Amino acid sequence: MFKDRKRRVLMAAFGGAIMLAGVGTTGTAMAAKFRADLSGEHLASAGDTDGWGRAKIRVDDTFNELCVDLEVRSIGEVTSAQIHRGVEGAEGPAVVNLDRPDDDSDSEDCDNIGDELADEIQANPGEFYVLVSTTDHPHGALRGQLNPSTG
Repeated sequence: MFKDRKRRVLMAAFGGAIMLAGVGTTGTAMAAKFRADLSGEHLASAGDTDGWGRAKIRVDDTFNELCVDLEVRSIGEVTSAQIHRGVEGAEGPAVVNLDRPDDDSDSEDCDNIGDELADEIQANPGEFYVLVSTTDHPHGALRGQLNPSTG
């Protein structure tokens, strides 16, 4: 009997520890995910016609943090990568500077963006875009609007 009671107490303690382990992950549930498919064709001016890229973006409302996994290919030397405010077809000001990837490379970056901007991006992702500039295309080589993503 003592051995069975001891097992029950041990199993209850183990179950409680598993349930408490989930408490610290609630911030992840508040993160919104977005994607931007980058192309030179999305620019009003002449962008890079053979380059491409993608950005996976996560905005964590709990920590007011924006994280970006940025991948570019065939565009040359990157001079800047930024998130701008602006709807499709319109240019707008930069609101977040991102780490620059090398040509045919990736960069991962997390920045604290403040509560107001985090809320704005989550509520209206289509009003923001990623812009990657290069030495050959200083006003923009690749551009892509933010869109909701499931992955």
